[in-house]
Amino acid sequence: MSETPQNRLANFLAINRTVGIVLLSVLLFGLGEQLWHPFLPLFLKSQTREIAAVGQISDAALWTIGIYACLLNLFQAFCYIGGGQLTARLGDRGSLFLFGILTIAGYVLFLIVAHPAATVFACLLILGWESLSMPVTFTTVGATLAKEQRGMAFAVQSIQKRLPKILGPACIAGVMWFLSTHYDTDEARLVGMPFLVGTALVLGIASLVVQWRFMPHRPPPKMEGNTWSVLAQFPSSLRRLLLAEILTRWCDWLVRELVVIYLAVERGLSDSEIFGLVTLQHVVAMLTYLPIGRMTRAVGLEPFIGLTFVFFGLFPLTLILAPEGWEWLAFIVYGLREIGEPARKAMITTNMPEAIRARGVGLYWGMRAFAVCTSALVGAWLWQWGGPNVLFVIAFACGILGTVVYYVFARSEATAAIANLQEPS
Repeated sequence: MSETPQNRLANFLAINRTVGIVLLSVLLFGLGEQLWHPFLPLFLKSQTREIAAVGQISDAALWTIGIYACLLNLFQAFCYIGGGQLTARLGDRGSLFLFGILTIAGYVLFLIVAHPAATVFACLLILGWESLSMPVTFTTVGATLAKEQRGMAFAVQSIQKRLPKILGPACIAGVMWFLSTHYDTDEARLVGMPFLVGTALVLGIASLVVQWRFMPHRPPPKMEGNTWSVLAQFPSSLRRLLLAEILTRWCDWLVRELVVIYLAVERGLSDSEIFGLVTLQHVVAMLTYLPIGRMTRAVGLEPFIGLTFVFFGLFPLTLILAPEGWEWLAFIVYGLREIGEPARKAMITTNMPEAIRARGVGLYWGMRAFAVCTSALVGAWLWQWGGPNVLFVIAFACGILGTVVYYVFARSEATAAIANLQEPS
């Protein structure tokens, strides 16, 4: 009996029912998050109402952003580890629904309490969803798909995570353009944010309905051992990859929450121009996923993992060296840093022992988040002390160091570990 076109497409994209429901849920919550999260640094800046001078950012706004990013990493670290533990106990369906309820509570708090401290706390609840649900995605792909399909599955997952990051900033730019015709810049930001968050709340509720109605229950494997025993079972290839990632993520988080501030304050770009650049970044990233996902079957995963480290390091230097009007070049580099994301996730999924996969994935990302949690505070201090150019150069140095660690210490073991993907399931 011949396959239908729908079945052939599902097989090509490595999607089954369970994976499809998880991806749809992540898509809806992800779109809701991207309707407001890229806008948050500018919103907090306006909410403080403390601008030092034209063309500058106040110390209060700078440190508010740094503290927010630090707390976000700490919170996400606990969520990654806790998400792994809860997924191992409740199964995919129960844990995903619980994580969605927490996110909905964050949206409600954001809308009913208009204060910077409440805003930060609500954002932490909302943004915890991705890190809580990460182990669900990995266990679902690992348990329901063959090894040779996982690279493509994570390519599709990366697309559905990236699509909201294209649509969200585009929607933000449109809303802010409309409001700027009626309000000044700060007032437009303060009026626009509740509207964007309210839309995200509706999408989150829709995601919960989909999960509850259509996602099948898959019993979790039996849990054995504690957190330390899970860590002890990490293959050496993943330990070395984690070290290289920590250094590279320092490069990322030193500047991540300050990039839009740099573009607004130092480059003088409008909100619409800034989010146009953010949209370009995510379009470039999305265009790489399916071709790379397909190519991993032919040439393996390792070449693309290495390129990810290279582009992570190059972005901050490219941004400060880009002439006026050429900022788009840096954001193309920013998008290309995702070129090895599906390959890296497929490697981690395949080489994490199945008995500890949910907890192991949560622990891996949790340790990474703990290790980089202070980077945003260091970034705020570096900006205050030496200015944004010093900050971006130091971020570049961290990125290059992470790249060197990967190629010198982690690449050979990663290549050997990736060879497991070629073995039959």
